[in-house]
Amino acid sequence: MSATGIHRSQHMILMYLNRCRDKISQKDIAKHFEISAAAVAVSLKKLESGGYIRRQCSKNDNRFNEIEITEKGKEIVDMSHCIFEEIDNRTFEGISDREKQTLVALLDRVMNNLKSINEKEGAI
Repeated sequence: MSATGIHRSQHMILMYLNRCRDKISQKDIAKHFEISAAAVAVSLKKLESGGYIRRQCSKNDNRFNEIEITEKGKEIVDMSHCIFEEIDNRTFEGISDREKQTLVALLDRVMNNLKSINEKEGAI
């Protein structure tokens, strides 16, 4: 993602904001990514200074800011989708749709096995 010019954690926040229909708070972002509000604050400050997001005081509650992605931020997301598509195409080159379906089914089974282990024995 170095081609986009932003750090990985900032990129993840932009992708999340782009999917959200409503303006969200810093607390919402921290909860979604299961990280501290302070860690989110650092990324948001950099994204805001780069013009990728906009923060506004909430009309309903002055104690927090509503965060939304800007057009510049959306351009990064669009660029990222193109990069991801190219990587997917190159990664799965020569692999049939049936083989991809088999791979997904196997990975789902592995994931379910890991979840089962975690539920029975606690965190791995």
